[in-house]
Amino acid sequence: MIRYTSERQLSLEGFILPFGGRLNSENRWVKLSQRIPWDELAKAYHTRLTADRGRPAKNARMVIGAVIIKHKLTLSDEETVLQIQENPYLQYFIGLSRYQEEPAFAPSLFVEIRRRMGSDVFAAFEQAILVEIERSRKKQKSDKEDQDPPSHKGKLVIDATVAEQAVRYPTDLGLLNESREITEKLIDELAKEIGAKKPRTYREEAKKRYLNIAKNKKPGRKLIRQGIRQQLQYLRRNLSQIDRLFDASGRFPLSSRKQKLYWVIQQVYSQLWSM
Repeated sequence: MIRYTSERQLSLEGFILPFGGRLNSENRWVKLSQRIPWDELAKAYHTRLTADRGRPAKNARMVIGAVIIKHKLTLSDEETVLQIQENPYLQYFIGLSRYQEEPAFAPSLFVEIRRRMGSDVFAAFEQAILVEIERSRKKQKSDKEDQDPPSHKGKLVIDATVAEQAVRYPTDLGLLNESREITEKLIDELAKEIGAKKPRTYREEAKKRYLNIAKNKKPGRKLIRQGIRQQLQYLRRNLSQIDRLFDASGRFPLSSRKQKLYWVIQQVYSQLWSM
């Protein structure tokens, strides 16, 4: 059975805190909640539900918000529930109208989500989020340019023979190679920090296979697809190793910058795997 509270029905001012006061409109979760296309994501989620049969499902806003929080902060199922329980901004983000001390849902909800969502629904989630955030980023950039007209300094290089050559086009294979190398560094740092044995990552083999294609002037589509598939497998192994190290540490030991980097790598992997 479908249940959903639209974004249009939620009010920042109407969110009730236990000791009075109000939420800060400049908080990152409040701002993110305004950019997420909740109604479009709810439609994708509801394709896996029936409107009039079965026990009532959790509100789609809550489910979608919880999944975003989990993947944005790269938390375990249990830690996601605790973070939402302790943070009124996260409770507002998932669609609650007031702060509540008890857990909003059990960690087993994520098991149910994984069972109900196929790759097609999750891809729809991801695509809608990325499109909306990119649209918002462009709008903010445009507004800033209107307020602060650019000042022109320096010289414009017209002759192509002296143009800068340091900028390269980010190919799928190149992105995967960079993502793999970053995860290898994260594995080394995490293993050292928690005193665990550094897991095997096959980094030399992965690098050699990448270079065999990257150095080929005309590798061909078949060889490139093979290389992408190989790097995806190495990256998937590394992400699994990082998850195990997180579980072994009992906490989330990454800095804010590395958290964002880790989340971006997960999105790169998810998008290229679905393609």
